[in-house]
Amino acid sequence: MKPIVIKGTALGAGSPKTIISVMGANAEECLNIIEDGKKAGVECFEWRGDFNDDRYDVDKMVDLGRMIAPALSNHPFLFTFRSVSQGGNDTLTVPQYVALNRALIEAEILDIVDIETWIGDEAVMELVEDAHAHGVKALVSYHNFAGTPSVEWMVNLMTHMLDMGADIPKCAVMAKDAYDAIKLLAATNEVHQLYTEGPLLTMAMGREGSISRLAGEYFGNSITFCSLAKASAPGQVDVKLARKIMDELHEVLS
Repeated sequence: MKPIVIKGTALGAGSPKTIISVMGANAEECLNIIEDGKKAGVECFEWRGDFNDDRYDVDKMVDLGRMIAPALSNHPFLFTFRSVSQGGNDTLTVPQYVALNRALIEAEILDIVDIETWIGDEAVMELVEDAHAHGVKALVSYHNFAGTPSVEWMVNLMTHMLDMGADIPKCAVMAKDAYDAIKLLAATNEVHQLYTEGPLLTMAMGREGSISRLAGEYFGNSITFCSLAKASAPGQVDVKLARKIMDELHEVLS
């Protein structure tokens, strides 16, 4: 695998890197969550713009991003506006979504930007191109809270994300049983083995899918979302426990 190295953190080398969602309503709440995350050993941080009070004001969001960025000078900084259909807190129109993400990309304060597939291929590729022009990595994402599609479908999805220029494809599905978790890991492994040398971000959500968050390294997963005080999706494991389990698995199996 060819890792993506951001601020000294190699995404795609060694055990998956931990990430938490920063779901504060304002700057103070966001910065407090970040400090708590640092103390817990979190390696990467996702700022969830869909929870912020100023989410409809692009200029204020850029100003907030400029306040958050210095606190993450040594940690990869991902921005996400998670739409309701994707498990988020709010939804913007496609033009609003593109405008917000473009403004944050062009402010050059982010390391990675999350781009949801539902906005359509044309808009996805425009944001990917803009991200790359400003030195920002593009994470193209898909979430399914209803269930787990077939392995073939998930492989096709992630390869299409790569075709659109994604640096990190993200596929999150809901596991209703252990077999769903196996399907997600099988799809991850196929994409890892056959279609990309770069990092992947995949997970089977829910209790039955938690194993995919912890053992993903052996199937090609590079990042794992964890909980701190509050989970951002079903099945997340406490960051300290997740780090302990993944490090022990890495020692045994490497």
